[in-house]
Amino acid sequence: MKKTLILLSALLVLPMTAHAHSVLESSTPAEGSVIAEPLEQVVLDFSAGIEQGSDMSMTMDGTAVDFSEVAVMEDQLIGTPAQELEDGSYVVEYDVLSQDGHPIQGSLAFELQAGEEEAAQEEQAEEAAQEEQAEEAADEQEAEDEATESEQTEASDVEQASSGEPEAPSEDAGSSMTLIIAGIAIILLIAAVVLMRRKR
Repeated sequence: MKKTLILLSALLVLPMTAHAHSVLESSTPAEGSVIAEPLEQVVLDFSAGIEQGSDMSMTMDGTAVDFSEVAVMEDQLIGTPAQELEDGSYVVEYDVLSQDGHPIQGSLAFELQAGEEEAAQEEQAEEAAQEEQAEEAADEQEAEDEATESEQTEASDVEQASSGEPEAPSEDAGSSMTLIIAGIAIILLIAAVVLMRRKR
């Protein structure tokens, strides 16, 4: 008789064990995590299937955040925020009904700091752009300096050439003057000889 009662008790306990209620196994974001990228969905993973009608809510620094959709996908509860989430401290509260009809309630918290990451990326991009502009300005200045140096060299060459040109006309002028003086001297000499002959 005792063996029969034990067997019956075991048969009653097994179905109850097989239909044990679900528990939260993991989440995205995880409890206590710090998120550095924009968050598009909150996903709660349970140990077993959950029923339609399960729901979740979320607050940021005490202010309610709306979901555009909260969907049940077998053993997952997925919430999609209606708007892009701002940086801050978030708390997600869930009210889930497991397949055995047992209600499950709980909460998890996480930090969102996506804006700081974006600001750092923008700062890096700005610094890179400034460095590129500085390099371009240095290249332009170098090109201008080379052009100026080339112009100065050309001007110096022209000046040297022009300063050397008058020397040739000066020599030519001296030679011409010598010939003229020599011609005049010859004429005067001839005239003197003619006069001397006439006096005789």
